[in-house]
Amino acid sequence: MSVVSQRPVLKIRDFQLGGPGRPKVIIPLTDAHEPGLIATARRVAASRADMVEWRVDRYEYRDDHTKVARTAARIHEIVGERPLLFTARTKHEGSNWHPSSDGYRDLIADACASGTIDLVDVQYLNPAAKRCIEAARANRIPVVASNHDFVGTPSVQEIRDRLNAMASMGADVAKIAVMPRSPQDVAALLAATAECADTSRVPLITMSMGPLGAVSRLAGQVFGSCATFATLGDAGSAPGQLPLDDVLAALDLIGRDL
Repeated sequence: MSVVSQRPVLKIRDFQLGGPGRPKVIIPLTDAHEPGLIATARRVAASRADMVEWRVDRYEYRDDHTKVARTAARIHEIVGERPLLFTARTKHEGSNWHPSSDGYRDLIADACASGTIDLVDVQYLNPAAKRCIEAARANRIPVVASNHDFVGTPSVQEIRDRLNAMASMGADVAKIAVMPRSPQDVAALLAATAECADTSRVPLITMSMGPLGAVSRLAGQVFGSCATFATLGDAGSAPGQLPLDDVLAALDLIGRDL
């Protein structure tokens, strides 16, 4: 039995994150206005993408939770069986949205209660993270705990500690993205992923951002990352995201004999 087949798996209906097979490819929806969101969702529906992430922090009506739920439902209807990951990124981790702790928790809790999403991203360092996870649990929505460092790359041990902390706080998936300043930084992210993947109780999503870190988005399955993000010709949600067709071709090639 291969190492990959022994890695943890999260199941959502007939879909699974983790375990054997190539990493899942996620397309972020980043448009501020609904027509753009719907247009991109339709392109996703006609593509080979596996999942969709809605970056609701960029949505013009992000503070209107009723409109958020209606838009999520429409996106979900268009993309079909592809799981919808609901992400509200804050100013501390790459967005221009700066809500209060209660505002962050309320948006996530209402989305989880709406029945229109399949997974929810929770920034594990946010003061409301525990309450967000509790709200997700109450509505049986799996949690992707996340951490984004746009300044640099922590040590291998620190990356491992953060991923383990996410799992310990109740996440179903642990995600970390870091900014490399050297090839050694990219190697550190990959090494930490490989070490953590051997013992983690939950699937991992890891990446090194920017052009320097592109290899981590393409070879993650070798080291233990179960998903990667790609674009469909539009602006991505983080530095270094690559076009969908290129990512799929690389994942298929690298994973051919795994």
